[in-house]
Amino acid sequence: MSVRPGDTARDRWRDFDPYLFCTMLLLMFFGVAAIWSAVGLPPILSANSGTQQAVFGLVGIALMLGASAIDYRFLNTLAWPLYGLGILSLILVQIVGVTINNAQNWFQFGGFLVQPSEFAKITTILALASFISTRGEEMKSITSFIVGGLIVALPMGLVLIGPDLGQATIFMALWASTMLVAQTRMLYLFMIIGSLPIVVWLAWQFVLEDYQKVRFQVSYNPESDPLGAGFQIIQAQISIGAGGLFGEGLAGGSQSQLNLLGVRDSDFIFAHVSGMFGFVGMLALLLALVIFLWRCLKVAEIARDHFGQCIAVSVTGTIFFQSFLNIGMNLGLMPVAGITLPFVSYGVSSLWTSLIMVGILQSIRMHHRKLAFTR
Repeated sequence: MSVRPGDTARDRWRDFDPYLFCTMLLLMFFGVAAIWSAVGLPPILSANSGTQQAVFGLVGIALMLGASAIDYRFLNTLAWPLYGLGILSLILVQIVGVTINNAQNWFQFGGFLVQPSEFAKITTILALASFISTRGEEMKSITSFIVGGLIVALPMGLVLIGPDLGQATIFMALWASTMLVAQTRMLYLFMIIGSLPIVVWLAWQFVLEDYQKVRFQVSYNPESDPLGAGFQIIQAQISIGAGGLFGEGLAGGSQSQLNLLGVRDSDFIFAHVSGMFGFVGMLALLLALVIFLWRCLKVAEIARDHFGQCIAVSVTGTIFFQSFLNIGMNLGLMPVAGITLPFVSYGVSSLWTSLIMVGILQSIRMHHRKLAFTR
């Protein structure tokens, strides 16, 4: 008995998606270029931050390739232990984590900050996909639907304690996207959608802090507080417009050079990139992101089982929603929520999480063919 040609481990790499990989590299290029540029401006980062991000990227690519080589079905057996580790890390960060901007969301290892909520997104995706794929038709029961929600609600609640409202919304998007491919009753989803106005009202009254309410109010009218909460939004919009067609060069846009655009390495890196490369560069970044997301959805199409399909859709939804929030707040369409732009923003946690997600998607693609045996 032998394995047919094309089913060997070596031949599986032929199914490695070059379009997914190349668009990912292009997004990373924009990030490293923008961070190197930010280092040369009025300093918001250390002098070697651009080099650090490049090294983080190389290590992350190695992690991505490693995740690609592992059969994703093996992750089904590790889903719950990994989920437990993710929950434990979210608890520990509230005990021994460092506080930045009134949020205790990071572990510090030497000179590096690690955000466990980023990696918890991966473990939550795996646990939810494992639960849904093993339940099958049972997902039509209200009990299974509620349990699926609780799997996401636990880490989301711990993230909110941080507090980190931005990351918490990503967990909501993670759950919503995965439910689209779960064999659950649409009635349950409509009930959730119908209850959103009540949930929003309760959150506004009893959950959101005053500064968070101000962010929402100012996001859609930044001119109401141009020197306060609306300042960064206005500067981001000016930076995007000032970039013109081809940008103001690698030195960065005028708003960055004058140190008016803050957090240009992370939250407002899209505005910084737009100032550097102009409309053409901004369009190239958006096009790369669209192609990347399209290739992610293609993985969901060819996944050989429900576990892989759930992972692919959840990863796609997570990266899409996170990108939508980040770009939206740069354009003044969404409230400022401290959300990074995947593959582009500075930070090891966000970058490695995104790259590991890509590795898992590549694994699903590379292992989608069923082994065929011949005598």
